[in-house]
Amino acid sequence: MRVVTCSLAIALALAACADEPRFPADYASTYTEVRDCRRSADHDLHYIRVLADPEALAPYRDRTGDFPIGSIILKEEYDFSDGDCTGELLEWTVMQKTDSPARLGWDWQRVNADRSIKNDNSTLCSNCHSNCTPDMNGYDSTCAIP
Repeated sequence: MRVVTCSLAIALALAACADEPRFPADYASTYTEVRDCRRSADHDLHYIRVLADPEALAPYRDRTGDFPIGSIILKEEYDFSDGDCTGELLEWTVMQKTDSPARLGWDWQRVNADRSIKNDNSTLCSNCHSNCTPDMNGYDSTCAIP
């Protein structure tokens, strides 16, 4: 009975985490911009800025080492008319590195401006990013050119 109770507690804790963004609310104090404000051909034609957490910074910039498990790439998304990314933030898109081959080795999340979860692990994300190969200026399924 105790094993079932512990398993249930772990399952409930993991389910609760799924309702939270994969990045901290104060990310701007530790994440580094790795791609300046540019229009995205995807992401509803929004303008985006790409940031990396401290663990993802070197692999993203250097494009040589592996992204550590748990490292995060974050896209801030702005209105298609906000060409300098200084207006109101619309949403975030998050890539978090995993040790699973599922979804190209990443978990994906879209988060609304109020930090509510828009979706988790949409196949649209992994399907699009599967085209982000080194010959397409991608690295480990990241699409943006630094």
